[in-house]
Amino acid sequence: MKKFKILFSGLLVFMIVFAGSSQSLVDNPCSSPYPPGSEFPINAPCSNVSSAGFSNLTNGGGCGSGGGEPDGWGWFQGDGSNVDISYNTTLNWPIMNIWEVVGPGICNVINIACDASTGAALNVNINTTAGTFYLIQIEEVDGEFGWVTQGCLGVTSTVPPVLGCTDPMATNYNPLATVDDGSCVYPSVDYLMSTTGINNEYVGSCLVTDCGPSIFTDDGGFGGDYSNNIGTSSMSGTAGIYRVFCPSAAGMCMEATFNSFNVNAAADYLSVGNGPTQNSPWFTTPPASVTGLITGAPAVPFTYTSTDVSGCLTFRFYSNGFTTAPGWSATLQCVPCAGGPNGTDNNDCANMTPLCSGATINGNATGPGISAEGCTGSTCPAGGENHTSWYTFTAQTTGTIELTITPTTGTDDYDYAIYGPNVTCGALGSPLNCSDSGTTGPTGITNVSPNEFTEDVTGDGWTETITANMGDSYILVIDEWTPTGLGYDLSFGGTASLDCAVLLPVELSTFTAEYVPENDVVDLFWSTESENNNDFFDVERSIDGVDYKKISTVKGAGNTDHQTQYFTIDEDPITGVNYYRLKQVDFNGEFEYSDVVAVNILDDFYDLLSVFPNPTTGKTEVIFNSYTNQNVLLSVMSSEGTTIVNTMIEATKGGNRFNLDLSMKPRGVYIVTITSRDKVYRSKLVKE
Repeated sequence: MKKFKILFSGLLVFMIVFAGSSQSLVDNPCSSPYPPGSEFPINAPCSNVSSAGFSNLTNGGGCGSGGGEPDGWGWFQGDGSNVDISYNTTLNWPIMNIWEVVGPGICNVINIACDASTGAALNVNINTTAGTFYLIQIEEVDGEFGWVTQGCLGVTSTVPPVLGCTDPMATNYNPLATVDDGSCVYPSVDYLMSTTGINNEYVGSCLVTDCGPSIFTDDGGFGGDYSNNIGTSSMSGTAGIYRVFCPSAAGMCMEATFNSFNVNAAADYLSVGNGPTQNSPWFTTPPASVTGLITGAPAVPFTYTSTDVSGCLTFRFYSNGFTTAPGWSATLQCVPCAGGPNGTDNNDCANMTPLCSGATINGNATGPGISAEGCTGSTCPAGGENHTSWYTFTAQTTGTIELTITPTTGTDDYDYAIYGPNVTCGALGSPLNCSDSGTTGPTGITNVSPNEFTEDVTGDGWTETITANMGDSYILVIDEWTPTGLGYDLSFGGTASLDCAVLLPVELSTFTAEYVPENDVVDLFWSTESENNNDFFDVERSIDGVDYKKISTVKGAGNTDHQTQYFTIDEDPITGVNYYRLKQVDFNGEFEYSDVVAVNILDDFYDLLSVFPNPTTGKTEVIFNSYTNQNVLLSVMSSEGTTIVNTMIEATKGGNRFNLDLSMKPRGVYIVTITSRDKVYRSKLVKE
């Protein structure tokens, strides 16, 4: 059964280490911690001890004690029950005193009971307080003559033990139980920590999108310890294995609350990353160290919440080959946030971008989106998505297809996978062509890598050309592994020309949604460059991105080759994410849908300024939500009232992140303020 111990102090550490060892009296109990081996646990068998040879420690006490005779000492910790303390002897004339430790010093005591029965067993009965320590003094009245007192000393509860489950993590935990009877039943574990990497990588499992609440534990689950050598199997060095959890809904961020935590101190550790990749920045707020390591048995509960634009959290664990421990249990769930995914961009396959030609395009990705897809667990992408963009294209002619992904920064690492031909997002299957190479710089598909269609992290970044038939369609995902990547250029080669399907019979150039806080409405704007037989637009809204309902109808221009602008209002948006799309209807009743746009409306509880990390040693990120593109005022004030930063910054609609550097400022507490035309945000920042 898994134990969840709370270590109060060095004293209790010794209690745990030496419990069950033989007991003996000691000369001086006032060292810190109490001497090991002199504990007399409640309900343990009595131990044969002797009081001979000990010098007198105190002249206090009761029952006529304190004449300078030798004494010996033991101790026990109360559990809240009524106990008998007995010293069974018929040899000579001992006195037994019981002292209660009243603190704060470990020998700051008061005498609460004594017995000096002649030639018989000594016994006292006291009511104990749970967690309070008690000292037992056995004094030999005639010890100055070298006489010896010997007997069997024990502490016995007069309250019968209550059998049951004593583990608070169990579903049938009995707070009244005093003895664990092995009946504990634990909650089902939704996710276990991985122990080995996939395809020579450190990622151990496919990315998960799940808003829970769900239970995530070490690989031992609730009932056992974690394994040794996690992060060393099939690996070199001491890097741990990691896995990633992301929100499954737009406008949400992952939150992990640790309900138990106990790993081998200073040897094994867990790190929690703020983002979806192995190198996402680690949380360094306590109980994590300044390098992001959580070890030992810190106080629980403690919580980490993603502030990354992806809304994801990454957990990385390492254990050595020696001692294990109970590990951890964490509850994973989603909370509303300004910086989470919006569910409408091409981070998800369902929103993939059609490529209508082989022209070079520029791309970048903020995260994996809200759907976990593309991970087979055995071929690339081995661990699933990190920061992904999804595309689709069709071969207009038969021929070969080549592509090159060129990072804006040569030190960025991009991977890719192509699925097809003629597959759908819900049934991608294994990739036709992919690379999970750990190399940086350009990567892609070329004719210089014959017969190599898939490669893992050890590959060179290049795989074999695809031969396509006219009409074959493909799905391409580009995955940015570097957390701070600045984007890429995607270019095509080969002999096949590319095409795409036109989504709308009208040429729609813009479609935007903007929340107006002062009126609590959403303004919807769109424009067309040309229209052909356009009867009207139905404006539809969804609260889950799946089921849409019409909220208004706007008459179309019919036929025109000039730009036409349209506007309507959603007068009753919900708190949370609102999805909008246009249903364009022709005069003959045929219709097409536009792309989807989204607005994230936060309530006052979550519409707050966040700074991360906090505390900081210098550099931190200021994170807040803006409902429009606007200039806002960033100011920072010291605790003395001195303004040290006062500058205008450009905010974009949605979650915003700005770097703030206080490296040259003294330690202390600062107030960070963002003033927008919608509201004023404030947060306290501690500089260490």
